[in-house]
Amino acid sequence: MDTPQDNPGLPIEADDLQEVVALCDEDGILVWWNRAGEEVTGFTRDEVVGYHVDAIIAPGCRQLLSRILGIQRTGTVLPGMSLKLQTTFGMEVPVEVTSVPRRVGGKAAGWLLIFRDTTLKVQLQDELDRLDVLYRRLVENSPDIVYVLDAQARVVFINDTAEALLGYRKKELIGRELIEIVHPEDRERAYWPLRERRHDDRATRNLQLRLMSKAGAPRRYDLDFVYVSLTAMGLGPQQNGAGMPPADESLGTQGIARDVTEILHLQEFSRQVGLILPICSVCHKIRAKEGAGEEWIPISQYVARKTGILFSHTFCPDHVPAPE
Repeated sequence: MDTPQDNPGLPIEADDLQEVVALCDEDGILVWWNRAGEEVTGFTRDEVVGYHVDAIIAPGCRQLLSRILGIQRTGTVLPGMSLKLQTTFGMEVPVEVTSVPRRVGGKAAGWLLIFRDTTLKVQLQDELDRLDVLYRRLVENSPDIVYVLDAQARVVFINDTAEALLGYRKKELIGRELIEIVHPEDRERAYWPLRERRHDDRATRNLQLRLMSKAGAPRRYDLDFVYVSLTAMGLGPQQNGAGMPPADESLGTQGIARDVTEILHLQEFSRQVGLILPICSVCHKIRAKEGAGEEWIPISQYVARKTGILFSHTFCPDHVPAPE
């Protein structure tokens, strides 16, 4: 069995490397194969030497390797390229291949191929991709507005909830300062929270603001704005005390705006009507205070007086008048 010493151009340590190392001539015929190649693919040195390099390459990657070697005939050096090795046990091993052209007497004499196993790297990348998809689904399907601003408080990301709540599509907000859709009366309070750089308990939490709806968009509760509870923090590194480097202010702000319009309306309604209403068990009139005295009024009149809500009258299915 040949050793690195029997093959000029191979370092003496090649047989001890963890990477798969192969030597092939100018026609692509393998002339040497290190011990790692046997361990990774299951092919012994005797089984591959004398065969074309395609024998150890997965079928789907053979054309790519041919192009790589063809390019390198011109003297161009390529970085590690992703391929897959074929194994004797029916699996394909992801690798990055680095090929070094060999020349003898100024003429092309083949290539030294180094294959680095990237199985773990591929698995980690697949897991990161899976988590990225999961994260994006969670963010896009969140009932809250999730956003990221740059250092100038301009929108670089905002989820689809902004359109559901306010009527703005993403492309209408990307690149704009978020403060442009804050209610004019709230902009002074919102200026610094939208440029938040702090973390943890020092960051902005539960700041009540009003965000303006897009003109012409369907209104909720007949309002042209939505009440939100804003939580925001900086994207820079956290400062944990003296001696720590300052936060990188170029990174911007991330935040969540939670719709609290309905909660505030319910709280206001509860405040106006009281927690317990005295109501007649027969006629269902409500006892209401009138100056120093009291009066009994229909529930529709009471609600209209307290909230401004008007009632329309119709018939439910149980009380539709029978045709004559």
